[in-house]
Amino acid sequence: MKLYFIRHGQTEANVEGILTGTIETNLTQEGIDDAKKLAKSLTMNFDNYYCSPLKRTHQTLKAIKGDANFEIDSRIIEVSSGKWQGLYKDELPKEEYDMYKKGLMDPPEGESLEDEEKRAKDFLDDMFKKYTGDENILVVTHNAFMRTLKRLFEKSNVEEPKNLEIYEVTEEMYHEMNNTKENKELEL
Repeated sequence: MKLYFIRHGQTEANVEGILTGTIETNLTQEGIDDAKKLAKSLTMNFDNYYCSPLKRTHQTLKAIKGDANFEIDSRIIEVSSGKWQGLYKDELPKEEYDMYKKGLMDPPEGESLEDEEKRAKDFLDDMFKKYTGDENILVVTHNAFMRTLKRLFEKSNVEEPKNLEIYEVTEEMYHEMNNTKENKELEL
């Protein structure tokens, strides 16, 4: 099984430089058009689709796959960025915001990075239990969620994903992550 995570298309808040967190915002026309272009390069067949509860992920999937049926899963929602939600990014304390993006601090009164990582692992565990064959699953999610995924698998500083960036998680990656976790627990 392979999971294809896609960050939603460009939103109105992205253009304005607003940190949305769990606040709703619509895709721009450019975001819709770019998602339609991406659809042409996604040649594999998908067995199922997942979106977060936020409509920007639904709009992205609709632009990519038309009226495909999808499941909503709250575990793949954007991180709640607490007091920072709804603020312009250039209003945020630069050093703190940079540390947050690198996974080195939690947003003030927002969701902890530990909780976000737990959500991501829980989603992955469920997917790899549910799908045990050669399925391809498309998951439309968000910036911070994808950064968390990358940190789980790449173990290094990760760059902010671009809109419509795809991050593939294979069964091998998943098992390697779990083996590493189990080995660390045995060392303790």
